[in-house]
Amino acid sequence: MMKRLIALLLLILSLQANEYNDDDLDGVPNYLDRCPNTPFSDIVDEYGCSIERLIRPKRFEYFFEYLYAKESDRGDFKENDYLGSFTFYRGNFDLSLTSFYFTNRFRSGFADLNIKAQYRYTPVPMWDIYLGVGVDLPIYNIHGNRVDYNLYLSNEYYFLGYKLFGGLYFTRTTDRLRGERLHNSYGGYGGIEIYKQRYSFDIVYLYNKSKFHTISNMLYFKLERTFAHNYFLFGTYTLGLNRAAIDSIVSIGFGRRF
Repeated sequence: MMKRLIALLLLILSLQANEYNDDDLDGVPNYLDRCPNTPFSDIVDEYGCSIERLIRPKRFEYFFEYLYAKESDRGDFKENDYLGSFTFYRGNFDLSLTSFYFTNRFRSGFADLNIKAQYRYTPVPMWDIYLGVGVDLPIYNIHGNRVDYNLYLSNEYYFLGYKLFGGLYFTRTTDRLRGERLHNSYGGYGGIEIYKQRYSFDIVYLYNKSKFHTISNMLYFKLERTFAHNYFLFGTYTLGLNRAAIDSIVSIGFGRRF
């Protein structure tokens, strides 16, 4: 009788061990794990998929990007941009500075310096809402260039290896052209990001009404790869969807989050 009880106990333990196998050691059993082979360092959701929001930068992020833009409607216009950005994170707040140097056949120089402050609010798990304000300081030396003021509203929702996101922005423009103030600009965007292990891929629709009162519609793609010590490399491609938009922009960049 005792031998039968011991055998039954061993059988039950064996079945439980098989039921709760966790090959990638992320705390989610195989039969529930929809993202097998998750890196050991990743924080995962209830289905074993990495949660990018929870492994976002803790202190700083910086990146550098080279962009090449082409526009055939303006006499085969081409431009090279060299962009740098730095972001400081503290709790739910972040502060970023972004500037770039541009060069084309008409002129070259530093564009306005953008300073942006943002607050993150999380009403429910896996959903982040961002509220931000910013200014564009008139670094570019041209008559009529003045300080512009920005408002930002965006949100991100994470679900099973996907990130859905969208946002709006508004700029109160004080720039002047031939003595007259230019129009306020505004726009919006929406897209999806697919992330798996160290890769992420974004598809985004962009809408913008510029200070010159022109409307542009664009489609944006981004592929990113993260390496050791939180370095990352990325490439992007932007396609103009109407005549007012730039025909195409390609870029490549690298940075670090830590």
